[in-house]
Amino acid sequence: MTSIADPAPRPRGLSWLRALLLVLVLGAFALQTPSPWGVLWLVVPGGVALALLIAWRFGVWGLVVPAALSLAVLVLGLMREPWAWWVPTAALCGVWMGLREEGAETGSGARAWMLLPLLLFAAGLPRTASYPRLIESVEAQLRTGDQELIEIGRQVGYPTDRLAGLQRSIEENASLRTRALPHVLPTLIFLWIAVLVYAGRSLSARTAAALRWPPLTRGRLREWRMPDGALWMFLAGLALLIALTLLFVFAVALPVFVLAAAAMGLSDAWLDFRRLEPASGDHGEENR
Repeated sequence: MTSIADPAPRPRGLSWLRALLLVLVLGAFALQTPSPWGVLWLVVPGGVALALLIAWRFGVWGLVVPAALSLAVLVLGLMREPWAWWVPTAALCGVWMGLREEGAETGSGARAWMLLPLLLFAAGLPRTASYPRLIESVEAQLRTGDQELIEIGRQVGYPTDRLAGLQRSIEENASLRTRALPHVLPTLIFLWIAVLVYAGRSLSARTAAALRWPPLTRGRLREWRMPDGALWMFLAGLALLIALTLLFVFAVALPVFVLAAAAMGLSDAWLDFRRLEPASGDHGEENR
């Protein structure tokens, strides 16, 4: 007999249908994304789902998935391709989620902390040898999009002055984009892969329901709690920011302070400010 506290069983057909719909949506985005980055729309969620399910049911054996994916990157000769290493890194997040699924800290905050491998990889991405080539490739794709936008404006019959204004605006934005892209790109890729990781978790939940396994925990926004480790990192970063700000202010204002002190000392030597103060006996003489 089933207790009212037990979750109602979900239809297997509905779980498979939702999983198929999610795969179709990811595939549609993959077709719109330039190769080879487009394959990540499907490979990353698949690797995360597989690693999470294996780690959830069989423990540390889930580490076989990111290890096998890393070996595949080496065998296929993709070790210098930044996009390829996001797959085993994301699978490592899936292993972490699977290992903690039966634990106590499975809320939304703890689950966000499990994206730490992605964050570390994104932080180290600008220091890789292939990062300049990645920036050039992305910039080339964006310039192609700019030219296509201008061509569309020409085809729809924009007036000459309006078309010139559009081209000038695109060139100005392209100049600003070129300067900001190396700093912004790692964050954008991190957010994208994080979304794919949660898509993989959704696939694993649908698969678990279809296999009649216990349901995975569902993280709700109202249950969000920042992990202690992330809080300490935030406080350390805030302290570092304050220290650097004070150091910058001291380094910039030090010449001003030195000149101001020197000017005050010279003016005191010439004008003798202390002579302008009344002596202690002057008041008595005036009273007389």
